[in-house]
Amino acid sequence: MLGMAHAAESKHWRLRTDRGPIHVWIPADYDRETALTVVFVHGYNVDVDTAWSDYHLEDQFAHSGLNAMFIACAAPSALNRPVMWSSLSALLREVVEGTGQMLPLGQVVAAGHSGAYRTLVHWLANPLVHTLVLLDAAYGEEDQFMQWARDDKRHRLINVASDTVQESNWIAAFLPGMKRLYGLPEAWTDDARAARLLYISTDIGHMPMITGGVALPLALRALTR
Repeated sequence: MLGMAHAAESKHWRLRTDRGPIHVWIPADYDRETALTVVFVHGYNVDVDTAWSDYHLEDQFAHSGLNAMFIACAAPSALNRPVMWSSLSALLREVVEGTGQMLPLGQVVAAGHSGAYRTLVHWLANPLVHTLVLLDAAYGEEDQFMQWARDDKRHRLINVASDTVQESNWIAAFLPGMKRLYGLPEAWTDDARAARLLYISTDIGHMPMITGGVALPLALRALTR
């Protein structure tokens, strides 16, 4: 394990595990009593260390303004690579053991870009997951994501789509009452923040969605009420 402090009192850990590295970051004003747990999963053609640095994930998490423990885990870098973390509970146990920090008391948010859907679908059965954030990740398992969102009114789905607009339109048609926006807003309206099912279609582009530093923090800001 490698731990290091960055800005102010924020903290970053890089944990070495048999299933690949895990990055954990908490902001300077972190308060476990009210914090969320946000788990981010990267897509193809990148590993978690490269995603952490090249996507500037720490900055993106900070720009969300959320009081949360942010976790980025290893995931398949290609279609022929296996899922590393099929168990969210096992991942969270590694985080607790590796950082020495207890998990936040708030809800768990699972977020992922592109091929992350292969990992996220395994986590749907975990009752800890409250919110699912898809960043152009509706490349497969759409029926599973739709059923998860439809069958439990406590579940929240935020879907931001660029290359996956066709698949995302299908998801929206299956989920009556989904609020749809065209283009990334500068800020969320109250009704968008309150929406349990939120769909944003944009022409921002597949990779700029995660590398541009806008879509991920914006999607996470929708979690604040």
